[in-house]
Amino acid sequence: MSNAYDKMLNRLNAYRQMQNMSQENMGSVMGITQSHYSKLEKGKKIISGEELYNLKKNNIDVDYLISGRGSLRTVLDELMEQCSSKKRAELLQLIVWTVQQGMDSAQIAGSAAALFTREIELLRYQVFPHTSKRTIWYKIRMANEMTQSEMADVLDVSVKRYREIEKGNTRANAEVVASLYENLGYLPSIILEEDVVNLSCLNHIWKAFEKELQDELEAFIRKGCGLWECRPGEGAK
Repeated sequence: MSNAYDKMLNRLNAYRQMQNMSQENMGSVMGITQSHYSKLEKGKKIISGEELYNLKKNNIDVDYLISGRGSLRTVLDELMEQCSSKKRAELLQLIVWTVQQGMDSAQIAGSAAALFTREIELLRYQVFPHTSKRTIWYKIRMANEMTQSEMADVLDVSVKRYREIEKGNTRANAEVVASLYENLGYLPSIILEEDVVNLSCLNHIWKAFEKELQDELEAFIRKGCGLWECRPGEGAK
């Protein structure tokens, strides 16, 4: 059992108790029995991909459970939601570029910059037309310029199992998702919401900016949107 997964179980247990939920209640949320849940919490069984998805579906913050970092919403989510679907790829590119300029302005460097840059590269890769029908796992691997064998090593699974995950034939269990975060820094919501644009990493970068810089960058993005059909503030068309 990985260190990241062990920490997740501790947070899951603490979260359940903080919410005054019984093991039976939490098991119901995950679609399993109390007996099965008890084994999960004790580490005798691994939380499956479906059970992890059920936590997310029932509004339990899986980003926090695995990483200790809570999910965030910022004005970037609002801008994306208000943009017409046809223009969201262009808006995402504009947001990514603008946030990178903000990182330079805020002089974010070192390990934080390396992590943010990796996450930004994934977002950039997601808007490439030729990757639109690929799974998020494929996009992560390509964004990090890794082979399937290298990706399997990072996740501590066999190449055969990784290939099934990348093809979308099976969901990655919570231990694999925890390894992804521990070794590459990607939050689990990126995996669980692959049908939408996930701005989790950009939101964490955005929150690190001073308010004055946030306002300046937001104004720049809105000005760029004004050149397209996408006009945040007027609603999606």
